[in-house]
Amino acid sequence: MACVASDNPCVIAGDDLIYALTYTESDKVTPINLTGATAKMDLRESVTNAVVAQSMSGGIISATEGKMEFTLTDAETAALLPRSEVSKNFTFSVKITFQDSSEQTILTGLYSFEQAATE
Repeated sequence: MACVASDNPCVIAGDDLIYALTYTESDKVTPINLTGATAKMDLRESVTNAVVAQSMSGGIISATEGKMEFTLTDAETAALLPRSEVSKNFTFSVKITFQDSSEQTILTGLYSFEQAATE
């Protein structure tokens, strides 16, 4: 059993990326209030790699509703997958730092970046 939720989305290199999520109680309906907290999302080439390949912009957009949104521009997604490569995977995680300085990783996953013929 995983210790956090996971997700495995796919993105086309050169497209804008918007990743929205709501942090909820185990009922998957009741939002968790994130007032005073911050959130971040990083991409790495592997989970054991100390180097962050890309930090996503964004964070908490509605604290009382537990809503977050993270983004990459089309230029940022293109830079992660050079045209000479067909596909590449990046691991990601979303970490929340609460008002009391405690931290919790709430989501992990694997992003598949792929090329498209149309630029």
